[in-house]
Amino acid sequence: MFSEYIEKIEKWDRKTFLSLYQSDFSQRTKQFAKVFSFFGSLYFWSLVWISWFIYGYITKDYYLLVLFTGAFDQSIMIHLIIRYGIVRRNRPFIKLEKEGVKQHDEFIRIPYLMSESEGKSFPSGHVTFFLLFGMVFSFYFNSWTMFVIVLGLSVVMAFSRLILGVHFPSDVIFGFIFAFLYAFLYLGWTYVYWIEFYYWIGPIFSEIFHFWR
Repeated sequence: MFSEYIEKIEKWDRKTFLSLYQSDFSQRTKQFAKVFSFFGSLYFWSLVWISWFIYGYITKDYYLLVLFTGAFDQSIMIHLIIRYGIVRRNRPFIKLEKEGVKQHDEFIRIPYLMSESEGKSFPSGHVTFFLLFGMVFSFYFNSWTMFVIVLGLSVVMAFSRLILGVHFPSDVIFGFIFAFLYAFLYLGWTYVYWIEFYYWIGPIFSEIFHFWR
């Protein structure tokens, strides 16, 4: 019964994905999807992290930096286990290559240069971490308005990933589910321990840095 259920999901995924990917709407918005998708990439979040690091260095207030870093460290470990250790699902432009599906995300290598890990898609990391970090910032600033805005932008991110041919609908749907799960585990339970850890280890790295200067 479980295999039948998975098969039904696969059929729905394929049909829904192709319907959107091959639509006129997809063709008209592909360039926008390419640009917007960057804001869910690790490249963008690395720039955000560096910005908060510089802010902390100047103000000596590292709370947001360690809150952000702890969320990433904890969640990425779970995410990698699910994506590459358990599910290992190929991206649409790999599974549906014969149907003319191509990838349009410049931050993913083209298929013949792609490593095995780069071709896995479940769940969508762009959607998951875009929404997760949005919830972390909303938590920090205590702003429901920010959360609603980020949630809406996460929907746009989800459609962008479908249009670019790098995720199936169930990938992005579970991206939302896992974002809320990661946020619940982190903000509802473990974030205080990560903050204590980073405030404990920070001075150690600072002393090492000053020693080698």
